[in-house]
Amino acid sequence: MVGSNSSRDDSQQRKSFLDKQNSSKTAKSRVGSSEKSKSSKTEKSTQQSEKKTERSTANTTIKSEAPSKKLITQQSTASIQSVGRRGPKMSDGTEFDAGPYGYIFSFIFLFVLWGLATMLAIALVWFNFSRLDRQYPIYFGDGSFLGGAPKVSFDPNPRQFLEDGTKNAMSWNIYEFSTYVNYLIRYKQVLKKYSGGIGKQKVKKEEMCKNQTMTRENACKFDRLTDFGECTLSLDNLERGFGYSKGQPCIMLKLNKIVGWVPNLSPSKNKTKCPSGDLCCGQGIKFKCTSNADVKFEYFPKTGIPTCYFPYANQGGYEQPYQMVKLTNITVNRETTIECAPEDSSLNTLASGKTNEARFHILMTKNRPVETVG
Repeated sequence: MVGSNSSRDDSQQRKSFLDKQNSSKTAKSRVGSSEKSKSSKTEKSTQQSEKKTERSTANTTIKSEAPSKKLITQQSTASIQSVGRRGPKMSDGTEFDAGPYGYIFSFIFLFVLWGLATMLAIALVWFNFSRLDRQYPIYFGDGSFLGGAPKVSFDPNPRQFLEDGTKNAMSWNIYEFSTYVNYLIRYKQVLKKYSGGIGKQKVKKEEMCKNQTMTRENACKFDRLTDFGECTLSLDNLERGFGYSKGQPCIMLKLNKIVGWVPNLSPSKNKTKCPSGDLCCGQGIKFKCTSNADVKFEYFPKTGIPTCYFPYANQGGYEQPYQMVKLTNITVNRETTIECAPEDSSLNTLASGKTNEARFHILMTKNRPVETVG
């Protein structure tokens, strides 16, 4: 009984529920609300996931941008340092992309640039050259590069014509012309520099220094014939051997040419009588020679180099004065050292502090050539 009653109640409830209006709607609404809640939850989850992905991508982009910025800064600093070390980057030709006009304007620019530089260089050279004197240098004498006292030199100097002339040594055999022919050739070269030397033309008296005063513009002629005796420099004496064939060679002593130098000699005790009008008469620059043997010396001219041949100023036709010394009593088959220096105290020492002297060595032999029997 009881069971039947309960079943009835259930069936009635079902009917009542089914009979109610909008029952399906409520069911659907419940189902729809549940679906909406589910969809809203899914949307929220998707939105959250999207936000997370956006944040992650932003973080990754920031992280990726940071090392790229560091790399860019490193590259820029490296490029700056490379430019500082190796200079600017070489041209890759992009500046000529404008067509033929780019080439034309570039060449015009370079032409103008180098033209201005060339004009500036020419102007500087012309300015410096215009201040120079063509005849002689501006700075000379004491304290200059040229020095104050001229150095003593001699001829024939083997260093000037021998390939192995590292030592001022002259050796010859008086019986063999070929052993001293080089010394005669050197004298012949020196003789060409004097008037009336090779051509044997006569020198006018008014051109001699004894008859006129030397100036910076005009030079007078050197008298190489008077008072030189056997050591007169001429072609005739050179053909006779100039003393080498006799064992009594003549050596030329002179002073190097220095522009503007004038000898300041000490007053001589022995005064010589000079003819009127002779400007070269009187005591001149004398030399004194010594040796480590018993060599004797004879000087030509005895009064030395006259002072009328100074100053030298690079005049046209200037002839360098000299004094000859003849060597006698030479020891055969023995190397002898000869030293010659000026007698005047003002010429004894050079500006460098060295002794002003000419030193050379001689070795004379007397070996007769052996005749071969055919």
